[in-house]
Amino acid sequence: MDRWLKYFTKEEVAGFKNAENLYGKAYLICEKVFAGKLHSSGVPYMEHLVAVADRFSDDKAKVVALLHDIMKETELTAMDLNYIGFPSDIVKTVSLMTRENGESYDEFINRMINSKNNMAVQIKKADLEQNMDLSNYESVTDEYLNRIDVKYKPQYEKIVGYLGDLEKEN
Repeated sequence: MDRWLKYFTKEEVAGFKNAENLYGKAYLICEKVFAGKLHSSGVPYMEHLVAVADRFSDDKAKVVALLHDIMKETELTAMDLNYIGFPSDIVKTVSLMTRENGESYDEFINRMINSKNNMAVQIKKADLEQNMDLSNYESVTDEYLNRIDVKYKPQYEKIVGYLGDLEKEN
């Protein structure tokens, strides 16, 4: 609970624990913990999270999409998300979408694909699409264009290939 108190009062934490609307809970938590923080695109972080979440109609996917960077960008952990009342399947998927210390980006994407957690893979695909959509940026640096070419595009293509293979199997 201590990490929650960095962002919220005890009363707010108690309210979140009892909240049944998971999307509303995730939205309010992200709004507060990402306040003033900018995404690598230069837009407020919350805008990025909502843009990724808006690509989904499934409620659970929308919640995971909102939370997908919370463990990477804050001190909050899977245990904290469990404590606040998110179901274990949501917490497991958010954890899966969090790159581990010392893990390369390629290893991270492979781990996610090998998990066979298709929700995580679909959300990561949407995240990468959002990251590579240059219309979301006010200005684009050569450094960021290089990041797209070297880091995002190859992993995006790997994910699209995996999802295409999965569709052929079904």
